[in-house]
Amino acid sequence: MSVSADAAASERVLVGVAEPRPRIPFETRLFLPLALLTTLAFLLADPEPPLVVQIAAIAILAAVLGMPHGALDPLIARRLGLWRTPLTFAAFNLAYIGVAAAVVALWLIAPVPSLVAFLLISAAHFGSDWNRERPLALRFLTGAALLSLPSLRDQDAVADLYVTLAGDGARAVAAAQAALGPVLLVGLAVAAVIAARRAPHEAFELLGAAALALLAPPLMFFIVYFCALHSARHLREGFREEHGHGRRLTLLVVAAYTLAPLALAAAFLVGTAGTAALDEQLLRVVFIGLAALTVPHMALVTLGDRALRTGAAPLTPPDARAPLS
Repeated sequence: MSVSADAAASERVLVGVAEPRPRIPFETRLFLPLALLTTLAFLLADPEPPLVVQIAAIAILAAVLGMPHGALDPLIARRLGLWRTPLTFAAFNLAYIGVAAAVVALWLIAPVPSLVAFLLISAAHFGSDWNRERPLALRFLTGAALLSLPSLRDQDAVADLYVTLAGDGARAVAAAQAALGPVLLVGLAVAAVIAARRAPHEAFELLGAAALALLAPPLMFFIVYFCALHSARHLREGFREEHGHGRRLTLLVVAAYTLAPLALAAAFLVGTAGTAALDEQLLRVVFIGLAALTVPHMALVTLGDRALRTGAAPLTPPDARAPLS
């Protein structure tokens, strides 16, 4: 908060005017009931749905609801001035694809270190859904807790998923997350208390996400959080930031940059048919694909957040970060 903003806030307190509470955004109203329903469904389900059903669900929902929020990246890059002409637009796309391809190549060469790196990057990225004005360490702690709580609930289930993605050595990653889980859970509770001081709805989101991670199967926790909260939040904010530049163009970009990686994933699945079980192949495509797209996506989001903090994002409307009611 700037000095002038601090002075304005102090003046409101002096004259007895309370700080306005942020409105509850759409994604909060979507995520919390869905998290509750999912938790209740799995508490009552006996037995749980087969893993192949869960993997199919996460593949479909990630494609339909999760992927589009990363499809806004070309528009973020435009606002940052990374491209202005067809030539620089082509260069941006080549660089983006190059980074994604490098992530996939590194995963094939060193799967366990790549899995660990993906989890660390995701912790920083997902943790930024809350306490955005707070230090990075607090946001990283929050994201690390959310990614570790599923191992605290069912270490073996998470270890089996990691083995599919990165081989037997990945079991140690799930074991480390389970060991750190209790400490990280305390840290998440602290983050919720801190968030509640300025944005009470964020505290409820954190508590709901923690409950979901501890009570629902790992894949179901991830898909509900990733699609209904994380992706929904980024999509809402992205469309808000682009509202002065044509909704039709925004929709076109989202559609094109969602369908392109999906077509590539489908081609890979067809080309590798019979080399492994379909559910295992789907799991690898979803999570290694997400890892490949997360790295350039997070780089752009980090640059965008930095530009907002320094006032170097001239194309961003002044109310772009305000939640929609």
